[in-house]
Amino acid sequence: MTVTRKRDQGQRLLRHIRLLSEEGPLTNAELARHLNCQPQEVQRDRRLLRAEGHVIWQTEERPLRYGLAHPWRAATVSPDPVRAVVTHALLRLLRHHATTPSRVYHEALLHLTEQLPPRLQAVTRLTLTPPQGNTPRMLETVAAAWCYGEALEFLYQKPTEREPRWGVADVAFMEINRSNLDWYVFAQRRGEPKVKTFHLSRFQDARRLTAQPSPELAFDPRSELDGAWGIIGGQQHCEIALRFTPDAAPYVNYRRWPGQLEAQQQDDGCYDLRLNAPLDRHHLPVEVMAWIRGWGARVEIVSPDWLRQQWLAEARQVGERYGP
Repeated sequence: MTVTRKRDQGQRLLRHIRLLSEEGPLTNAELARHLNCQPQEVQRDRRLLRAEGHVIWQTEERPLRYGLAHPWRAATVSPDPVRAVVTHALLRLLRHHATTPSRVYHEALLHLTEQLPPRLQAVTRLTLTPPQGNTPRMLETVAAAWCYGEALEFLYQKPTEREPRWGVADVAFMEINRSNLDWYVFAQRRGEPKVKTFHLSRFQDARRLTAQPSPELAFDPRSELDGAWGIIGGQQHCEIALRFTPDAAPYVNYRRWPGQLEAQQQDDGCYDLRLNAPLDRHHLPVEVMAWIRGWGARVEIVSPDWLRQQWLAEARQVGERYGP
């Protein structure tokens, strides 16, 4: 009986640690409900955990909520409101717009949460639910290969190919695409001269080649990605002149766009915008064109003429397909 009781308590303590770490802060009542025990047992377990060296913190508001401090948790939280809201905005971006089913990713977000003042922590933690079930470890594997300078062997499914293909590459950079907010990997395949872009969600398998160190790669994110609308940057660009209708102008003229060279509000209410747009390997500004198409009839491509003709041809195709 005593052995069974100690085993049950040990298992409950492990669940208690997981709850405080991944889902805290939680009240005594919430912990008791999750652990299927009495609140008095939760308090006793908390004393045991503290006696074993676990740092358990609590919120200031009532009812008290408890969480587990990770080794990386800051001893003091910066009271700077701007720093706090920037950290909060980063958390929202990563959790709700660039999410990935990774437990390590979730722990990293918890780490960021612990840099917030208690008032912001309470509301932010409500949204940080841990991933369920088995989760892929693509992000962890690729990130480790980049951080530790190791070659990466991976199985990758190109959208233009029927079957995935194995390859070995060295990771140069990782980026969240500003357009679709997905994770991308910039890597150079062994035997190829250039760094290429890979969509992380298309990795089907990956493993680190710990015995094969990666060389230093000549990759400068400023020259490669500054001015990019998504993940396409580099040296090849073309200038595009656009004219927006008066009803679209208020939704365009409020900010500076990537690669913007010149902008001017016209007397008739139209808005002229000139951009330096990156080209893909087929010498097309595909990412900027996707943005232009989204404006429909409220934008006109003024120049260059070859791009204007392509845009007009697409518009005619749409009209022919859906016209009367």
